Amino acid sequence: MAEEQVPNPGTEAPPKAQGIWMKLWNLLQQRRVVNFITIGIVIIVVGWVAFREYRTSKNEECVELMRFAEAYFRQDSFEKAIKGTLGAPGFEQLVEEYGWTQAGNLCRLYLGLCYLKLNKPREAVEVLSAYDAPDSYLGGAAYAALAGAYGELKDFSKSAKYYEKAADIHNNSQTSPVFLLQAALSYELAKENDKAAKLYERILKEYPTAGESNTAQKHLERVRLLR
Repeated sequence: MAEEQVPNPGTEAPPKAQGIWMKLWNLLQQRRVVNFITIGIVIIVVGWVAFREYRTSKNEECVELMRFAEAYFRQDSFEKAIKGTLGAPGFEQLVEEYGWTQAGNLCRLYLGLCYLKLNKPREAVEVLSAYDAPDSYLGGAAYAALAGAYGELKDFSKSAKYYEKAADIHNNSQTSPVFLLQAALSYELAKENDKAAKLYERILKEYPTAGESNTAQKHLERVRLLR
């Protein structure tokens, strides 16, 4: 009589059992991945909400603090507006501490304008180049200020470029022809008469009733003789 074979505990499980075990293991791994992804998404969302709340509070804080520097700016006390006074931070400090907020970005514009008023065009270019210009009259004014700073540095080509940006960022019949005329004149100073002529022609075509159109016509006739 043949002896009955007793299964050895150390031997491998039957193929069917192995298949079930692998399916369970794979399912477990999939669920772990899903859980990790879910947790990651939750962390990101919570972090973003917390950051927005923090940014909002910091923005409000900056708005409250900048009123002192704004007052000095309106009084033409530009050094005090930049450096501040005891207990009242100036635009320089506000940009350093809150420059990443909306109010801090506005402080950057104020700071650049202060440098322009103090005849410091290099400092103005550095600050205004970092300003995040909105699509509005304010954005146009900021680019025009930057253009003016480059003009003070005798870099007329860049000056013209930013006057064009000032005209285009918020296209309107009040300020755009003014900035386009300034851009054309700057191109003339840069000896780029073809570009100047195109802008004079643009003024005549797009803003024929603007006060700048008569000036553009006169300059266009002269520039054409130089092309």
